[in-house]
Amino acid sequence: MRWDDLFDDLEGQAEQAQREDLAAEVADRTRREQATVALADRVRAATGELVWSVRDGSTLTGRVLGTGPGWFLLRAPAGLQVLLAADAVVGVRGVPSWSAPPPGPVAARRTFLMALRALGAAGVRVRVQTAGGVHTGRVGRVGADHVDLLPADGAGQGADVLTVPFSAVLAVHEAP
Repeated sequence: MRWDDLFDDLEGQAEQAQREDLAAEVADRTRREQATVALADRVRAATGELVWSVRDGSTLTGRVLGTGPGWFLLRAPAGLQVLLAADAVVGVRGVPSWSAPPPGPVAARRTFLMALRALGAAGVRVRVQTAGGVHTGRVGRVGADHVDLLPADGAGQGADVLTVPFSAVLAVHEAP
């Protein structure tokens, strides 16, 4: 055996080991990167309609208009908007494998509570979906962990007002 062949073989083995180390490093970094991606970041990257499975067994279809901590804003096929509580989601079909960058500091502060307060300030009619059923009315007082649903005419007190804990709200639909 010639020494040139021996050293060429050793060099080839070293290059192969280096390629294998690089491939293992890339795979490890990819796994670590994927572990930091939030569902909301992948959902924001979606360009088409997604199909959402909700905790009560219902299904919603819609295009993502926005997200915030604890919520997704969707446009349903009929054109109506739906505020979907993130805790209500048990699965999503159609989410891309890539992600959008995380939201900026201002967008990251737009909580579910703030979204409900905005609906209340606008005085729009809504349908609040809970595991116990769907309730129609207008958003009234929004507390730290609950929302008051006023009758559809916006008036009402006491027995006319339904108070719903945030934990029970699955989605808030724009009423037609």
